[in-house]
Amino acid sequence: PLAQFTDETNTSKLSTRQSLTYYTYNNIPWKLKIRKEVFSPAEIFEQPLLIELLYLQIVHDIFSSVCVRISEAERINMKIFLSSHGVATIGDIHLIKTSSAKKDIIEQARQWSIYFCRFFPITTIKSHFNEEQLLGISHSGIRLIKRSRTTTNRDTLQVLETFPFDTIQYISSIRNGSTIDLNLAKKHITIRSQRIQRIKQMIENFLQESRTDGNKPSHVCNHKLSLPPLLNTSDLFKSSSQTSLMSYSQTFSELIPSTSVEINTPKPTKNDVILPTLSVLPTGHSMMEFALQNFKIPNRRRSKKGWKTSEWTWQDYAELIKWSKSPIQTPLLRRSSNDPSRIVRQCFLAIMRYMGDHTMARGQTDIDCLIYLLKNMHKHRTLIDEILCQIIKQLTDNKSIKIDSVQRGWKLLAIILNYFIPSEHLQPYFIKYLHDNRIKNEKLVQLCLNHYEQTLKYGGRKNIPSKAEIGLLTANGQNGGKHQTFLLPGGFPLTLLVTPSMVMDDCLNLLCERLNISNILENDEYSIFIIITSEHSSRLLNSTEYLFDIISECARANIIDFHFIIKRMLWFNIPIIFNNNNQSEMFINFMYHQLIPELLEGTMIILNNNHLSDKLMQEISLLAALQYRASNKIGLPSMREVKHLLPATVLKLKSVRPQEWTAAIHDKLCGLVESMSIIEAKIKFINLIKTWPLFGTTFFTVQSVDNPSIRSPCLIGIYKNGILFLDLDTRETLFTIPYDNIVSIRRHQTTIDIKYGSLSQPHILQCQLDRAQDLVALSGRYLSLIGRSLTSALERKSDTQQIHRSLTSTYNDPISTIL
Repeated sequence: PLAQFTDETNTSKLSTRQSLTYYTYNNIPWKLKIRKEVFSPAEIFEQPLLIELLYLQIVHDIFSSVCVRISEAERINMKIFLSSHGVATIGDIHLIKTSSAKKDIIEQARQWSIYFCRFFPITTIKSHFNEEQLLGISHSGIRLIKRSRTTTNRDTLQVLETFPFDTIQYISSIRNGSTIDLNLAKKHITIRSQRIQRIKQMIENFLQESRTDGNKPSHVCNHKLSLPPLLNTSDLFKSSSQTSLMSYSQTFSELIPSTSVEINTPKPTKNDVILPTLSVLPTGHSMMEFALQNFKIPNRRRSKKGWKTSEWTWQDYAELIKWSKSPIQTPLLRRSSNDPSRIVRQCFLAIMRYMGDHTMARGQTDIDCLIYLLKNMHKHRTLIDEILCQIIKQLTDNKSIKIDSVQRGWKLLAIILNYFIPSEHLQPYFIKYLHDNRIKNEKLVQLCLNHYEQTLKYGGRKNIPSKAEIGLLTANGQNGGKHQTFLLPGGFPLTLLVTPSMVMDDCLNLLCERLNISNILENDEYSIFIIITSEHSSRLLNSTEYLFDIISECARANIIDFHFIIKRMLWFNIPIIFNNNNQSEMFINFMYHQLIPELLEGTMIILNNNHLSDKLMQEISLLAALQYRASNKIGLPSMREVKHLLPATVLKLKSVRPQEWTAAIHDKLCGLVESMSIIEAKIKFINLIKTWPLFGTTFFTVQSVDNPSIRSPCLIGIYKNGILFLDLDTRETLFTIPYDNIVSIRRHQTTIDIKYGSLSQPHILQCQLDRAQDLVALSGRYLSLIGRSLTSALERKSDTQQIHRSLTSTYNDPISTIL
């Protein structure tokens, strides 16, 4: 934009100067947006303009996927409320006219954990956490927050712990220019930040304001609302007056403390019996709302004088979603007459038996009840919502004489959520029910949420759980986890704690964490295979396969001699970095033992005109000496032992005799290698072999290629930069196709068509090979990894530029700017 010189007279009554000359931008391509970042504890919002601006900001953020300050549950709940007022899209934002409705939306947003919150970057926090990246300060307290990225490279913020202002007892003075101590009610934490002066000042100001404001009758909002106080579910159903019901539909009374409202609810009268409709329901996706809209209501009720037809009260509706000591006679949800009502009743009975609220049939076990539920949910998909509602009913206001009834109910729900999740219609009510019950059953409810998210992401388990798996969940109670052994290259075992909801990708992430691999893209370079010894078979496992499904399948087939092995399939992230710790030693052993067989096979050795160069001979003899040192053997290897240290391809060469190899290896052992430790020898081995041109290449034997310039049969090599066509004997390169030159690769049984060149005039190369499917899959993984790597690099560049711009502005908070 070009600067424009302006000279004009200022006639404003508030201006002290009557003339002003200044420079301004003309035709600027950017917009400066101002938003409300944080409320102070006693701040009020009465001005109509402020209410309008806050309302517009919140609604825009709700319909935007950019704002990470709003959780998915908060976004869904607010969208439902907005839709009840006709605001289904951002284009409907002006349909809400009343100031009271806008205030209610603002008030709900104030209850969100980090929406109105100022973030500060933290370099060190000493507490029982080790994941904090941000400190958040809002009108309700301070929060420790973890910032991370999802698998779709989207920013997420997770609140690790919240400390209300009334729990803060003491704030120390600043030490070393960047550190303060906070004494809380039950713990002590130390915070270190480059912005510690700002942090300390803000906490002290908010703390003083919250304590001063705490003595006032209302400390959440400045305006009075004619709302009833906070009610629990049972209290809510006791009210049946039209006036009190209407008050619920107009406000977020569930979110506002009772100290901030005036109670003005008329007492119910004898004739005040109504049938509520959707327009008078409490907002917030309660199961009561769902029941009123979707539950089947019997036409006849029992009165003191006999059976009669009458309207239903809130108490009647409440009974529909509360625990029942007797089996239901009709389905909960409205269905057509063709639905299997008998199966619905049997499913409810199975739930009662599993929870211990009904006696088992002869010879029946809780596993039989679970399997009955899963089979019917699989066979009759319309029963999924029905059975989930039945479980919720038995968990709500549970008055069972069995002490563990509620706990077993949550365990049952957790198991089922590994296989099925609610429909989109039930989903917001179901998720809210889980969140509402987190305080009473935190670990089990969190387990249910984890299983729900996994099933939503990966599609759910496919195989019925084994008795051993169900026994684990019943016994452990929290996650049903078990210790599973995975074999690393060389046969070394690595034991991990796995859970029923884990897929192979989760297992690989745990394995890479144990191997001290910090680059998340590098995780995709590893794969898990299952090997069945008795069948002499192996299979590459898909990253979305459930581990416990595979274990259950083996158990059902009476296969006990199976093993999970880990192998690095892609070699994209090179160089390999080693750190001096135990985890790196495990990683070094992993790489070393995987590379040994590949070296001895000889596929990486290039022979120019069937001749071994002096340089390559010296490197091969050094690698052999390093192998011998890494095996911790004493003395020098014999000529017979030397044969087991050399690649198969060089042993066939007549140009180098065995005596020459032995002498060269002895020379290396007595010189450079002699003083090395075992781990140093392995590191030297890896660092040397990774310099070879064909390092990290996977080879496939090709029977024929429809290109006369490529001798057949030959080898195809898949590596990080593209596809190589190599001589079968010498490994000399015959033809190369870089990845950025590939248009497509298609497989037809045992042949593949490689289309390369320009899109307008591509070339096609047809190859015949036995492992066509494996070749296409591997090249596809490389192309995918290259794409993700480029995207990640662009994002890092963008983030670096953003942080650099933020750091150059002394008045700006870099974290708040990004978020």
